Amino acid sequence: MTKQKNKLNSLFKFDSDKKFTWKKMGSFIKIMNEAAKDNMFLFLSMVFITIFDALLAALLPIASSEMVKILLNNGTPGSFLGMTMYWYSWIYVVLVIMSVMLVAEYFTNATIGLFSVKIEVMQRNKILISLVNQDVEFFFDHVSGNIMTRLVADTQGLSLGIQQFVTNIIYCVTGLVASLTILFLYGQFLVGGIALGYIFAVIIIATIIFIFFRRKLIIAFDIKRDVDTDMTDRIANISLIKANGLEEYEIQRLEKMNNRYNRSSDVVVSLSALLNLWITITTSFLSTFIIIIAALKAISGDQSIMSDLVLALPLLSQMVVAIVMLVPTLRAAARASNSADRIGQLTEPIPEIDPNLENGKLISSIDEIEFVNLQFAYPKKKEKIILPTMNFTFKKGRSYAFVGETGSGKSTIARLLLRFYDPIQGEIIINKKDKLTELNLPNYLSHVGYVEQEPQIFFGDFYENIRYAKFDATDEEIYEACKKAKLHDFILTLPEGYKTILGQRGFLLSGGQKQRLVIARVFLKNPDLIILDEATSALDNIVEKEIQAQLNELVVGKTSVTIAHRLSTIKNVDEIIVLGANGTGIVQTGTFEDLIKTEGHFKKLYEAGLMK
Repeated sequence: MTKQKNKLNSLFKFDSDKKFTWKKMGSFIKIMNEAAKDNMFLFLSMVFITIFDALLAALLPIASSEMVKILLNNGTPGSFLGMTMYWYSWIYVVLVIMSVMLVAEYFTNATIGLFSVKIEVMQRNKILISLVNQDVEFFFDHVSGNIMTRLVADTQGLSLGIQQFVTNIIYCVTGLVASLTILFLYGQFLVGGIALGYIFAVIIIATIIFIFFRRKLIIAFDIKRDVDTDMTDRIANISLIKANGLEEYEIQRLEKMNNRYNRSSDVVVSLSALLNLWITITTSFLSTFIIIIAALKAISGDQSIMSDLVLALPLLSQMVVAIVMLVPTLRAAARASNSADRIGQLTEPIPEIDPNLENGKLISSIDEIEFVNLQFAYPKKKEKIILPTMNFTFKKGRSYAFVGETGSGKSTIARLLLRFYDPIQGEIIINKKDKLTELNLPNYLSHVGYVEQEPQIFFGDFYENIRYAKFDATDEEIYEACKKAKLHDFILTLPEGYKTILGQRGFLLSGGQKQRLVIARVFLKNPDLIILDEATSALDNIVEKEIQAQLNELVVGKTSVTIAHRLSTIKNVDEIIVLGANGTGIVQTGTFEDLIKTEGHFKKLYEAGLMK
């Protein structure tokens, strides 16, 4: 059971430390600060309007108190209805304050809503920018479902947390300070002193409870996100579940994970109820205590008690509301800080390869590529050399094929040419003069065509997927590319033709049709360098021969690099490079006719049936 649990936990590379640390709060403040700088007018408007709203709420009891004083001092005689014009003026003041409060409340909610949405959009953009710029290694190390959960759930959680936290804390602090100030200015030192002591006591006890509450709250958040991540991953691999008939297993597994979340939520609910209970009891006690004091003063003959109560009770009520708002405010702070920390784990890593090198050199074509003293090992396994020191030149107009056992480094060659990775030693020189690391990467890749073993297909129609290689391509150019890839006739058999939605990852297509779609992209792009990584591995022999003939036509006058096991895909290349096992690198080179006649690694592979 422990092994299974550890295995499950290892799937999630973003495990939180489950603590409400200052680092997490720092991430939250950092995001707030960035958003405030980018939206300064909106941020300042939100702050000042919230303060203004809280001050109006504190000033309203003053008007009510003055009206009561007039009645107590003057009685009922006077002008119309026995009330003085001075009394009427306070009615106008109350009406104006209430009207302005309604407007201020609207703009408070509107500005914080707009500000929180801008933060959500800003963080989503920041995550997306970070993800598309990240090294390929980053995605090999992290579960895609976890990344998506952070992109969607954490940005939304941050937005909602900020929406609840910022205005609440501004309103609470302003309301408390204004209310206490008014009480002391009007000479109500007893009530003000009691209220001040009450506030300190409530906040101290609430903070102690929250110390335990926050940890459980963050654990519950993280467990929920783990469940969301797992569900996303399982749905993405639904065909695997169906193929093995494991629906019932997955249901039970999900129930166990949700039960874990349910148990963690039960603890959060209990502690939250305790926190609310403490605040409810103390607020009720405060109001009751103040009323008792007022009653004692009235018994002693103090006639001003009514006007004092009219002033004190609304102010106390505002302070009570501020304290009651403490619970959701603290919860929002915990949620927002945790979300900010998790977002930072996506946005803060700096990629080793900058795909948008500002000063990167632009090239108009790829005529030659040279590996100079190149050595490679994967970043997290640098002790295991995949390609030892290698010197090799790819010349324009020639075709090359890399062969060898699994793990010999064939696909690694393709990844180096695409600059998914940089070598740990040596250089890749383009056109005899430019280091690949100094080129503008998008510009360089615009001259490269890549057909991989596992085709990458977007949710969309044929037009969108094929045009991804060349956005300004006409429909006629797409048709021609599909004809060369032997895909056009199949598309025309579909009811919606080229506008057919292919489904997630090209779910509608067979393996061979997916590869033909990717090959059509290369025909459309017409690049200088063509990399074929097991490009025809999923095709039947007849279709493979047809496409191979078209590929042979496409690579004329260009540089092509083929990685394959099939004899038919390498037999006619200009040069075959044989890679040895266990990081021994290049062990043989030559044409097929030369290698098949020579004792060596290639002949052993051929005779063992690995090159059939």
